[in-house]
Amino acid sequence: MNAPDSPSSALGTGPARIGPLLRLAQRRAARTFTEALRPLGIEGRHYGVLLNLGKHGPLSQRQLIDLTGSDKSAMVRTVDDLEARGLAVRRPSPADRRAYAVEMTDEGRALFADAARIGDEVGARLLACLESDDQRLLCVLLERFVAAPGD
Repeated sequence: MNAPDSPSSALGTGPARIGPLLRLAQRRAARTFTEALRPLGIEGRHYGVLLNLGKHGPLSQRQLIDLTGSDKSAMVRTVDDLEARGLAVRRPSPADRRAYAVEMTDEGRALFADAARIGDEVGARLLACLESDDQRLLCVLLERFVAAPGD
């Protein structure tokens, strides 16, 4: 239940509130995660790329754009940042001579291990207001929402 003076209390109770609620939730999570990652010298956008490289192995920038929901110029900046820090490298793609694949370095894997631990801690803090069954349900519902076709 929303407190009378909470930001989401003015959003009403109908389906139209989904957008504003998701935006408020995203802002809270991003702010908390950004603060927690600051000591590592990376941001959420860097974490997202490292997460996908760790999960899928070397990927083209186009694949990273699709997986992270980023745009081309932002992805170029993010990969440039990771390369400058020695966390990732661009190499010619074995699958497409015209493209480059972004690959995590050993230093990137070590930093990502720390970032993933921080991510787990932040996620636990953010979800601490919910019972464990509700935490699981929220994640399941968000995964279903994100995977739904079309908009």
